[in-house]
Amino acid sequence: MQLADLVQVNGFGWEKRRMSSASGLSAADYAEIQNLYSYYNLCSDAGDAEGYSSCFATDGVLRIDAAKIRLQGRTKLLEFKRADAGRRGNRYRRHWNGSLHLQKQPDGSVRGRCYLHGYNGEPGNVPELADVGSYVDRIVKEAGEWKFAERSITMDATSFKAPT
Repeated sequence: MQLADLVQVNGFGWEKRRMSSASGLSAADYAEIQNLYSYYNLCSDAGDAEGYSSCFATDGVLRIDAAKIRLQGRTKLLEFKRADAGRRGNRYRRHWNGSLHLQKQPDGSVRGRCYLHGYNGEPGNVPELADVGSYVDRIVKEAGEWKFAERSITMDATSFKAPT
C-alpha cells in the first residue's frame, strides 16, 4: 500500500482507495523529491556548502538569469555557496517553497516546478521578504538518489546580488 492509497472517509477513519497520480511517480519517489527540495533550502539557508552542492547531480547546473549566474558541477556550486554564506555576516536566511508540482518525463527524469519566497533577517528580529520567484528543475536519479540535474531560478523581484 502507498500513501496515496489511503483516504479519510467522513472524518471517521481511513479507507483504502487508489487515488489518481498525474505526476507518474510512486509515493516513495514523490516523498524523496520533496525531501530533496527541503534539504536544498535548509542547507542553502544554513550556509552548508557541502550539503547544498550534494543536492545536485555531479555535473548539475544552477541558473539564475537575473543575476547572470550559470554554474555547472559540484565544485563550482560548493564555491558559490561558500562565498554566498560568507558575505551574510550575522544575518539569517530562510526559504519557503510552495505549489510544488512534479511530473515524470519519458526519459525517466522528473520536471519540478514551484514558487519561492526568500527572507533575510537579523537575529531576534522578524525577517524581511528579499526574494520572490520560481524554480523549474530537471531532477534525475544518480547512484540511487534524486538530484537536481538542472535548476533554473526566475526571480520576479530580488535583493540578491551574486557573490564576487
